[in-house]
Amino acid sequence: MAMAQLESLLMKARQTPQEEIDALCSSIGGLLSLPDRSAECCGLLRQLFLILQVSKSDAEPFISPDFTKNMILVLMSGTQSSKVSGQGSVGKCNLCHMILTELFPLDQQDEMFDGPDSGAVPKLMEIIMGKKSKCFDQMLPQLTRWLQSQELEKQMSGLAILTSLNMLHANVLNPEQINTTSERMAQWLSSAKLRQAPNPYAVNPFRKDEESRVTEIDGSTNVNIFTALNIGQYYTDDQLMNIYSFSLLYKWLKAYKVNNLDNDSSSAEEGRTKCPSENVLGSLIAKSVDYCFRVIEQCERKVKVQSDSECQIACLLEAVQVLDTICFLDQNQIARVFQEIKRLHARLQEDTSLSPVLVPVLKYFFNHSNFVVHDPQHTFHHFFSVTLSERFKDQGLMYDVVDFLYSHQERVLNTTDIFSKYFPNLFKILAWYPRVFLNEFCVLLPSMINWATAVEIFHLLLDLPCITAALEVIEKAKKSEPVTIPIDVDPSNSLEAYNSPRLRPLFSYIVRAESGQGDTIDRLPSLHAVLKDCTQNKRVLVCCQVVPILLKIWFETVMECEDADFTSTIIPVILERSGLLFDIPEFIQDIHMVMSEKLLSLCKEYPEIVTKEREEISDFLHSTTNMKGRVSVYANLIYVVGEYSSSTYCTDCTSEVIGKYYESLEVTTYELLAQLSLPEADTDLPKVISALISTLAKLASRCQDLIPRAILSLTKVAKLHGMVSMQSLATDTLIHRATALMAVLKNPESASHVLNPSRDIYTAQWHLNNTSKAAILRSMHRLIKE
Repeated sequence: MAMAQLESLLMKARQTPQEEIDALCSSIGGLLSLPDRSAECCGLLRQLFLILQVSKSDAEPFISPDFTKNMILVLMSGTQSSKVSGQGSVGKCNLCHMILTELFPLDQQDEMFDGPDSGAVPKLMEIIMGKKSKCFDQMLPQLTRWLQSQELEKQMSGLAILTSLNMLHANVLNPEQINTTSERMAQWLSSAKLRQAPNPYAVNPFRKDEESRVTEIDGSTNVNIFTALNIGQYYTDDQLMNIYSFSLLYKWLKAYKVNNLDNDSSSAEEGRTKCPSENVLGSLIAKSVDYCFRVIEQCERKVKVQSDSECQIACLLEAVQVLDTICFLDQNQIARVFQEIKRLHARLQEDTSLSPVLVPVLKYFFNHSNFVVHDPQHTFHHFFSVTLSERFKDQGLMYDVVDFLYSHQERVLNTTDIFSKYFPNLFKILAWYPRVFLNEFCVLLPSMINWATAVEIFHLLLDLPCITAALEVIEKAKKSEPVTIPIDVDPSNSLEAYNSPRLRPLFSYIVRAESGQGDTIDRLPSLHAVLKDCTQNKRVLVCCQVVPILLKIWFETVMECEDADFTSTIIPVILERSGLLFDIPEFIQDIHMVMSEKLLSLCKEYPEIVTKEREEISDFLHSTTNMKGRVSVYANLIYVVGEYSSSTYCTDCTSEVIGKYYESLEVTTYELLAQLSLPEADTDLPKVISALISTLAKLASRCQDLIPRAILSLTKVAKLHGMVSMQSLATDTLIHRATALMAVLKNPESASHVLNPSRDIYTAQWHLNNTSKAAILRSMHRLIKE
């Protein structure tokens, strides 16, 4: 019975979740420094010690470094004191000692607990934080000896651990150890046997006549150096190490580059340096280039077994990455390697099965073309214009493209025209994979926007669901039999529209590859009409959810340009496109919400655009039909007219400009008041009329000749009670506002101050200063109230 209970207790301790362990450590941490609660602390320490002791080695709990530090300090304070006050403190120190013994390896415990030492805690904290330099010093010589061993497992383990250490811990390997490892890798890469290992299951495995050469991937006998693409029924140890070395070669070279070149502040442009890497890496660079050239040559052979083609692609990809890294390490190799990569690129353009290698080859040209005075623009054009258009459905290739642009965003922006010229093609990636690449495009979008591309990108963002729908139709057309629709026949669906010579140009434009072909098309409503049957497509609906997010980033980027002339040209575009959106109600609502919000921000940042674009704004507000379906945009535009059409914000805003705005809005107000009396009046009318009368009052306060007309307009609004069919809180609020504005306008001097407050109103000083209007109004209010 007792044994069963003990086993149950141990099992419960062994299965303690990490959350409970963290809570236990937190409780102990709060009690370690409290002498009067030593008994409670010791009980919790015993519980923690039990959990650590019964835990399995492959599932040891995590103990935070801060908690471990606290236990070390408790232990050190106990050993340094001549007397330990209280039995509880003795037990606490002993338990901390036992727990730390469980946490640290045996070879570190002598250093930890050899008595009082002022330098013990810093040493222990180095161990806790992972700086186990002493451990490395003991381990690295053993690992390098494993490389010289004749046992395959030791060789593989030693190479793997050394490569990992070189990647994770900069400068943990000294130049001699790097040189030893590199020379050993070079030997494995270049001197593997060409004969297969004997059959270990044969009766006489030592018969030489049964040995045969390894073959090429196409079945022919190998007559060159052995590589990972050679085929054999059984492999010798040096052949296995050849394959293993090639699999780790890129990581080894990249780690050396990162540790010695990328982190060197004195390195030359693009990470290059005059430091002779061959002195440290030895013959590995030359042997690696030969090996990679051999792999590239083998990848041109036709595979005998179809499944080996995947191995070809993997090895070719690895070879290109190795060569790219080598050219950073040794500039003397660039001219030689460049010709081979150029030849490989010509082959990749014809062989679509090798598309995973396209981006690494592109990256090579991007990194090293300047050194050989080669203009890579033709390569970029073919890839970002032709290849992306043809292979946008290739998930792996698109991931590589986005990752390349994301990782090298600044260099791509500063040295190429990829972002500014090929963004229509890049957005096809987002249109086809809207969920996958949203975060990356949120980062990349500002790099695509400049004065020349901002308007076109604005149209493209709003048309992104149309791009998705068009791509769906085009892909569907590729799978169906081609049918030509006569020009004079109206198509019944999007697929027929694509096959119609009259409507095909709409599809060609919306899925164009390059920018600069116009901002948008006059026949946009026609495109929306032919794509109407795609409005419920799942990919299109997801794309509609993506657009508002990117549109906010577009507005934020444009507002950072600090050019009012450029920003003012955007207002007419926003007003035009607010009524030309793909007919999906949720999408239209989200876009209008963003437009109305950012329209306020845009005018607040550049208030002078209200004066500069007076004609466009007046024309838009004068036509009340523009209010239908976009009330928020319409109402916010009325607000910015009243708020920023003032000489305070723009010296060109004269009385004449204010008067023209007033006349236009007055006519609009009367027209909407007439609509308000109709039985089928829009429920949003009171909101718009409220914005109109407030704006009329503000304009009149700036040009006092308009005050009588404004009071007349407000009087008509105030008499709405009992004259309109819409009896609601909205109309009551509207009447109350009209009455209040009339009262203000009857005293022109006060109206000017109340309706046109100083910019200081947005600062705390305006409210705190005793001579400000706010303070005076508060004082007058108190006097009247009393």
